[in-house]
Amino acid sequence: MKAKISAAILFAGGILLGAGSSEIIRAQIHTEVHAEVPAHVTKQIIQTDLNNLPGQEVLVFASTWQPGFRLPLHMHPEGHEITYVIEGEQTFEVEGVGTKIVKAGEAIYTAPNTPHFGRSATDGISKTLVLRIKAKNQPVTVEVKR
Repeated sequence: MKAKISAAILFAGGILLGAGSSEIIRAQIHTEVHAEVPAHVTKQIIQTDLNNLPGQEVLVFASTWQPGFRLPLHMHPEGHEITYVIEGEQTFEVEGVGTKIVKAGEAIYTAPNTPHFGRSATDGISKTLVLRIKAKNQPVTVEVKR
C-alpha cells in the first residue's frame, strides 16, 4: 500500500512539475519572442550628394514602428523632411502646425528647424518612408529639450 501511495505521489508530482515547467517554458519563449522585437527599427536606404545643390544631400530611411512607440521631440537643422506612411498610421506633433494624423498612402512635410515628433498611436504596426534633404555639414537630427 505504501508503495502505491508513493508511486501516486511521484506521478502527481511529475504531472504538476511538468505542467509548471511547460508554463515556465511558454512564458520564457513568449518573453524571448517579444524581447527581440524592437519598438522602432530604422534602416537607411540611401545617402547621396545633390550635385546641382552644392553642400546638400538627400537621405532616405524606412522605419517600422510598434504600437505606442514615440520619438523624442527633435528637429532637423537646415533639413527638410517628408514622411510617407506606407502602412498603418502615424500621429505627428509639429510646432506651429499642431497634431496631424497621417494614414497609409499619405505624407507630411516638416520644414527645417521645426520641433516635432511622431508616434504610433494605434494598436497596429506602422511603416514609413522618410526623405530628408539637408545641409551636409549639419546633423540629421537634434533633440529639442524643453
